Amino acid sequence: MGDSISDIGGDDPPAWLALAASAEPLDVRPLLAGGEDPFSALLERADKVEFGGLLVVDAPFNPAPLRRVLAARGFSSYGRRIGLGHWRVYFHLDGGQDWERTAESDVSPEGAMSWREEDGLHIDVRRLTPPQPMLAILRILDSLPAGKGLVVHHDRMPQLLIPELAERGWCIARVSEEMANIQLWLERVG
Repeated sequence: MGDSISDIGGDDPPAWLALAASAEPLDVRPLLAGGEDPFSALLERADKVEFGGLLVVDAPFNPAPLRRVLAARGFSSYGRRIGLGHWRVYFHLDGGQDWERTAESDVSPEGAMSWREEDGLHIDVRRLTPPQPMLAILRILDSLPAGKGLVVHHDRMPQLLIPELAERGWCIARVSEEMANIQLWLERVG
């Protein structure tokens, strides 16, 4: 694939992705830019999908919390980063049989989803209630080998996490704020 597109959902797209060629995406980026939470609208739309049907969503980030919720409702998913701030995620109502395998992600005991991308390990703690985000982040940091960093997807700047990072020899090396997605690149100090 080209540099501007990455797939999250396995090396090869699932066979059912061919069904999505004519599906009209639901673009939630304008809602998020306007400060609206599209979660209930997305769930309402998902409830109307018949078994074997599809829901296609355009979002400014990989919507891992939505993917978790819809997986529990029987949807498999496949995501592609189309460009900076533009993801297209395909949901197929098939019983969610391929969710864990094709998503190439892990779910922590706190409910955070983690996955690998070209720039390393990512963890999504958005929509988790405190202290779950901090617990999930610290759990994964404690297990990372030397020389590896972590990209955290959060819905706010985690002020209470900063001193915990310092105590463990970690720091926030870089911050990026997009619509409803604060990304923190964590690295070991020194």
